[in-house]
Amino acid sequence: MNINFTRIISFLPIKRNALIFSLVLIVAVYFTKIEFFEEETIIALYLKLFAWLLGVFVAIIIGVGFVYTLVCFLHFIINRKRITPKINIGLDGSIKGEAGQVPIMISLPKALLPLLGYIKVRIEFKNGSLSDTIVLNKYSKGFEKLLPKEGASLIWLPDRKQYHVKGFVISFIDYLQFFKFTTYKKSTSSFYLHSAEVDVPLNEINPSKTKEEVEKVKTTRKVQGDFLNYKDFEAGDDVRRIVWKIFAKNRELVIRIPEIMNPYASHVNFHTSFYNLISKDLSSAYATSMLNYYKDIVYNVCLSIKKTDKKVAFNIDQAVNEFVTVNEKDRVGFLLSSASWQNNFSVNDLKSAGESVICVSTLISAEELSTLIEKRASNIIIVKVSRHLDNLNLFSIKNLFLRKDQKSELSKLRWILSNARRKVKRNEKEIEALVSNTNFTGQII
Repeated sequence: MNINFTRIISFLPIKRNALIFSLVLIVAVYFTKIEFFEEETIIALYLKLFAWLLGVFVAIIIGVGFVYTLVCFLHFIINRKRITPKINIGLDGSIKGEAGQVPIMISLPKALLPLLGYIKVRIEFKNGSLSDTIVLNKYSKGFEKLLPKEGASLIWLPDRKQYHVKGFVISFIDYLQFFKFTTYKKSTSSFYLHSAEVDVPLNEINPSKTKEEVEKVKTTRKVQGDFLNYKDFEAGDDVRRIVWKIFAKNRELVIRIPEIMNPYASHVNFHTSFYNLISKDLSSAYATSMLNYYKDIVYNVCLSIKKTDKKVAFNIDQAVNEFVTVNEKDRVGFLLSSASWQNNFSVNDLKSAGESVICVSTLISAEELSTLIEKRASNIIIVKVSRHLDNLNLFSIKNLFLRKDQKSELSKLRWILSNARRKVKRNEKEIEALVSNTNFTGQII
């Protein structure tokens, strides 16, 4: 059982400032007593009186902060059923669902804010990890100006996935930061983060003919045909389109289906496979980093296709957790956020007939890819997932000055020396050799 010491320390009622103040006070009283109070003089009596007045004044200041903070804490405990933290992604109304430094605002309606103090909130996710601290020290501009509280901060969330909140660690802290009263509030909040938009070097995608010719596009495009699809020779077919090379090899008469100009060629079927046969641990740090990079490429490839006035039917090879209502504009990002590596459903189990794009990673085996190529899928995009890790800086001066969670996701030196890298690199070389020796019509990114 893993013990989370950070979580345990967060529930201690005494903060570091109180311990330092107590230590300094004890030392000051000890040396003052030795220096001035050994003999009963007029000066010593005045100093004692002044010390008592100063002590009472300090005790009142500390006591007021302690009592007011305790009252706010008890008010929350008594009314915890109707005080529920609310999460909003974005600041000042701007929506931002990109992974990385994520602006998150948390509001705590109906809670009492300690006098000149603040409330600290940390989000606990279902995997047990805790987020950075968000400080609630502002009154909202709502009707009840003295009650709703809110605070915002940039939180480091690097994974392009769905984040399910398990609960909140909520601490009430006084203005001197001497005392901290902490409680835990369960929650079922969820949100998702997707990739950022970047430029991807993508070749032109030839879309398939739409299933229903109901909407024309601005420009007429070619649909699948010559050098892409074949059919058996039938009476009445043009003999000039017979593929004699295939006849010489197999003694079968087949012809090329000619390309035609179709104003309805606007539909792109996009299948994304997360089939992974290389990584032993599908949730390891290396696998997670490669998964993030793979999602980045797939997301931006899909956006690039959409920007050319093509309609994209986006699919992944696993069930989707529909926990929120998603805007159609952001549906690709949401679908990718729910995906993870899997080794049960092969890319060759996809119904690839007539598909326009099939996207795979270099974590599938060369044999699987060879079978996919032999099926003559229209466009195969292979994502070289080790590229992201190979491009990490081995030594970076800025990492010496940044917090640990803001550094690169992994150490490049550790990656270079790992068995996982050797295995992935060997598989990528086999895939590159296969692509160069076959009639491959896609591209490697």
